[in-house]
Amino acid sequence: MAETAYQPAWTVIDLGALEHNCREVARRVGTGVKVIASIKADAYGHGAVACARRLAQAGCFALATGDVAEAAAMRDAGIRTPILVFGSFLPQDVPYLLARDLIPTVYNFETAEAVSRAAKVPAPVYVKVDCGLGRLGVALDDAGIFVRRIASLPHLQVAGLYTHIPFFDDASRARTEARLPAFEALADSLARGGIGPLVTQALASSAVLTGLKDQCNAVCVGHILYGLSSMAQGQADMSAFRPVLREIGSHLIHVAHHPAGRDVAIGGHYGIANAMVTGVLPVGAQHGMRGAAPRRTAEVLIRGRRAKVMSVTLEHTTLDLTGIDSPRVGEKVLVLGGDGPARIALEDVAAWQGRPPLEAAMTFSKRLPVREI
Repeated sequence: MAETAYQPAWTVIDLGALEHNCREVARRVGTGVKVIASIKADAYGHGAVACARRLAQAGCFALATGDVAEAAAMRDAGIRTPILVFGSFLPQDVPYLLARDLIPTVYNFETAEAVSRAAKVPAPVYVKVDCGLGRLGVALDDAGIFVRRIASLPHLQVAGLYTHIPFFDDASRARTEARLPAFEALADSLARGGIGPLVTQALASSAVLTGLKDQCNAVCVGHILYGLSSMAQGQADMSAFRPVLREIGSHLIHVAHHPAGRDVAIGGHYGIANAMVTGVLPVGAQHGMRGAAPRRTAEVLIRGRRAKVMSVTLEHTTLDLTGIDSPRVGEKVLVLGGDGPARIALEDVAAWQGRPPLEAAMTFSKRLPVREI
């Protein structure tokens, strides 16, 4: 992002960690299994174009997103790696996708016909199969007939077959394992019928984390590329993966000394029993900051020590700096990050807010200037 005259806060994105995570995924899935990198939702809030460029350099087989505008931006940035568009477009949008060399996902005949009409040469499509999630996809029982039908259309090449069978704990993993054979059988049946070779994918981050394998020749990973766990807390070892969101920081714009008994409203409470020192950051809800959930306490890091967040308003965050010796206007404050024992991890921020880490990260997406390392 281009620098402006004034930046109230910043985000540091570690693209080296992203590349490390990508290579760790490739190591775990083994030779012959393609890695499709999910960069949907602005690369999980980390910056779609920059992350896509580094993932392409790291050797990902393909990129995937549900946002047509994001996919087009990657092409405009010169990224030539295959880009799969999960959905979120209408049949009349197909010419726009094909003109930018984007691969449409097909799960209804209207979209398949649109590809056939718009393409001048055989255009690759991926077919999404619904194995029970109930969102997008051709029902598993109908998928064989559907794929054979669209494969006969002119200027359309069925290049891939994928599904999404998510799991986040041992119980849901068992359900995933029970569904996999039917999807694998579908792919085998199509191959025997001469449709292929296809890119086939059913497993994602949770499978890579827990060592689950299948007969498909690709995986599509999102969470773990960014150092985020897709499993319930304590259900997977994330030590081999590095967080890509390295730091969120700001500077104090005001320091105030309040004597005991002063009748001021701090954090919604009027009057203070003891003398205290407060500081203000020029970031608030509009920048992605969120206060703590009920009965929880949010903190920031200043001089390697944690300080309590007292309130978050639209444009400002007020801190309790009573334990900090002579805090000064202009001092650096970390909302996330740090290197010492008091370091604030994304998981800490998420726990204070009472939400999953991914949701906590997404609140800052596209709201703050980004520095890439």
